[in-house]
Amino acid sequence: MRSRFCLFLGLLLSAGTLLFALPARAAVSDIDARIAEEEQRRKRLEGRISDYRTRIRELTTKVDTLLGQIDRLQQNEAVAGQELSLLELQRRKVQEDIAFLNAEMARERIKLNELVDRLQNRVVDMYKYGETEELNLLFGSASTFEALESLHLLRMLSRHDELLLMQLQDRMREMELSRRTMDDHRARLVKQGEALKAQRIRYRGSIQQTNNFIGNIRKQKALAEKAAREMEAAQKAVGHTILTLMRRKKEREAQAPQVKGRRGGGDYLAGRGRGSMFDWPVRGPITSAFGRRVHPIFKTKSFHSGIDISAPPGTAVAAAASGEVLFDGWLRGYGQVVILDHGRNYSTVYAHLSSTAVREGQVVQAGRTIGRVGKTGTTTGYHLHFEVRVGSEVKNPLDYLKR
Repeated sequence: MRSRFCLFLGLLLSAGTLLFALPARAAVSDIDARIAEEEQRRKRLEGRISDYRTRIRELTTKVDTLLGQIDRLQQNEAVAGQELSLLELQRRKVQEDIAFLNAEMARERIKLNELVDRLQNRVVDMYKYGETEELNLLFGSASTFEALESLHLLRMLSRHDELLLMQLQDRMREMELSRRTMDDHRARLVKQGEALKAQRIRYRGSIQQTNNFIGNIRKQKALAEKAAREMEAAQKAVGHTILTLMRRKKEREAQAPQVKGRRGGGDYLAGRGRGSMFDWPVRGPITSAFGRRVHPIFKTKSFHSGIDISAPPGTAVAAAASGEVLFDGWLRGYGQVVILDHGRNYSTVYAHLSSTAVREGQVVQAGRTIGRVGKTGTTTGYHLHFEVRVGSEVKNPLDYLKR
């Protein structure tokens, strides 16, 4: 009878223990579901942030391209202005040459007309008097030598006038030809000037149109940056929610002996203090420090949540301290990522890996290879992006790495 009572009491205690354990397991399962849900939401937000960042980068590139076009248009417009000024000076010079040539032609024409009149009068006199003029000169002279000299001078004067007439006529023809050439040159200069004026108008119109286009693009970029900031804020909120759920999960697991020892239950930083809490995951120069910086791709001012350590591709990445793998997978922007939980609310992030060598839930020792250096995600080259987090807050890794 006593043995039956003991058996009944044992069964009753076992049932009670089972009943108390079931709610704990159910609560942990619910938190797991919420964590998974929030993780999916965080990934969707990261995807949208990446899309906005890509849009910002495209708009920045487009603005830079358009600014280059404006610079070239302004240079072309300036060159056209200089050419137009030069053409105007050339036109004025040709105009002055034409005016001078016209004045010279007018003077030569007066000389020509006077010479023609003189020759015509001489021809008339010679027709009237014929050879009597020469006889008068001969008999009216004081001597024969004087008479002959007068006749010779008269004939020389006639030949000189004829030669001068021919020279004046040739000169008039040359000046007329020069004037026509200058008129044609002036017409070409005027036509070129009109073409350059039209070209400058087109350049100025293109510059104005491009400036308007840049203004619109900058507005779009500002909207994209605002949306990205909003997404980042949402991402931080989701990260905080995940941390809160994980803390609750640890509390529930601690209350349930059946699940004790699972993720989140250990302190892997025993004996380590600040300044020597973490080992260097890789050795190499720091190419980007923690804090505010100009993003190397987006060219926008942003906060860098870790440090970038340059290393050759394929370099082994070691766990900075012992811990449990919280995450092993792909995150937009970060590429291949491993996140380790070290207890005491400390975690480390290893990003842009080419490959990983761990799985979620696995406990790893300090110095163990967890992945290889790569350039996955949004990056400018081969390096390791390393973060130290305390809860949801990022910390400067240099304050925690061994010196």
